[in-house]
Amino acid sequence: MNKQKRLIIIDGIPGSGKTTTASSILERLEAQQINTRCYLEQEESHPLLIAEPKFDSFENEEEADQFIHLLTSRFSHFVQHQLNSIHEVIIIESVLLQDAINVSHLMGMSHPKLLELCSRLQTILEPLNPILIYYYHMDVEGQWRFICSVRGNDWGPVSLHSDEDFKQAGEVWDKSQTFVRAVVDQWNIPKLIIENNDYHWDDYNQRINHFVDDCVRINKNN
Repeated sequence: MNKQKRLIIIDGIPGSGKTTTASSILERLEAQQINTRCYLEQEESHPLLIAEPKFDSFENEEEADQFIHLLTSRFSHFVQHQLNSIHEVIIIESVLLQDAINVSHLMGMSHPKLLELCSRLQTILEPLNPILIYYYHMDVEGQWRFICSVRGNDWGPVSLHSDEDFKQAGEVWDKSQTFVRAVVDQWNIPKLIIENNDYHWDDYNQRINHFVDDCVRINKNN
């Protein structure tokens, strides 16, 4: 049964275009009459997001271990549920790399624990035959300036107003993105990395559509 499944992971730093991409792929697959379930980050009672308890810092080993245990349990349950579902394709956006790995890095989780968490999540997801679409921003500070110009200076996880705010956000999130990119590069699954520098959305969307069509077709043929 698992050979009929395909998990599409869409990820990147905040404001990358993940939700728009996920919704577009969902519409495209449904138009092809492929039974698809899409879990957007803002979905109420999201099965892969931990609302409680609130964590202060993953430099605290006990908090880091508790988070890893809760998160891996959620992902394991999610995979089992999807293996027994009617859906051929499952889409998740943001919740793996941005909301789990990236946030853990920002909250000070140790390098060994981060690598352990990445490895465990990758192994858990294997039965769903994952593929990845990853938005990598060449200019992280510029991305924060761009997205704040669109959505305002106070949204989501940030409040950015001064030049110093944007510079600090760029430095912190660039380090985190660099770690995530190394994880992405080493993950041996089909993947499409969009190195976004000039926001050429027509080109990105065309590449994404070809990638998804090829991967879903290959999976169904298997």
